[in-house]
Amino acid sequence: MKSLKELQDSFQRGILAGDDAILAEVNDSAKEERKVLFGIYRNAYVARLAEILADDYERLHSYLGDQAFAKLVKAYIDANPSDQQSARWFGRHLPAFVRESDTYAKHPEVAEIAALEKALTDAFDGPDAPPLRIEALAALSPEAWPHLTLEPHPTAIRLTFRTNAAEIWSALKEEAAPLKPKLLPEPQAIVVWRQDFLARFKPLSTEEAMMWDEAAKGVAFSILCEMVATFAGEDEAELRAATYLRGWVDMGMLAGFQTR
Repeated sequence: MKSLKELQDSFQRGILAGDDAILAEVNDSAKEERKVLFGIYRNAYVARLAEILADDYERLHSYLGDQAFAKLVKAYIDANPSDQQSARWFGRHLPAFVRESDTYAKHPEVAEIAALEKALTDAFDGPDAPPLRIEALAALSPEAWPHLTLEPHPTAIRLTFRTNAAEIWSALKEEAAPLKPKLLPEPQAIVVWRQDFLARFKPLSTEEAMMWDEAAKGVAFSILCEMVATFAGEDEAELRAATYLRGWVDMGMLAGFQTR
């Protein structure tokens, strides 16, 4: 007689890998054969995974429609068996799966919508940290500002899109008329983060994206101002840099600073 653990392992293989060895331990009922009975468990498991993906990628589901989303979900489940105890992580590979799929090669906005949804979920579940307050910066001496380095909030995630996926996502969220997908003239920089209890995202101008990326690397504020001046001209460069910084603080995108 098999031990309980052996039966559990065999049952798991039957669900996850389609191994029919477990059928030897299952009895037929008066109305159905064992294969049909065990198939109920298999189907229920797959259905639950599909529900998880539909919850995690609600806007993507709306964008594709029920039939196309169901096909995507089936292909993803077949290619990515669940390997984590928590259902929270099951859909983590979906954006990459879509991006690498021939089915959506001509529709890059689909992978980017998925990437935005994943980033919003990751930001919402990200580590807690009090946001940087403007009062802390206001207390700095003038001598400290050139050496100021900034710390992005730990939930901050940087994305780059080639399509109008962010606009499509926003329209879907508001249940507005669907937007036609299009390639953008230039890549769009986006930062996703959590402010209070809400996951948010902000498209960045090319100059602001440059400053954010360099600030995230620990570049000092004086150098950031020089880079802004080089990027789009010296006229009011420090004001532009300070305006970007103030916006990041007001929206809770930063967690702290150093003045070393």
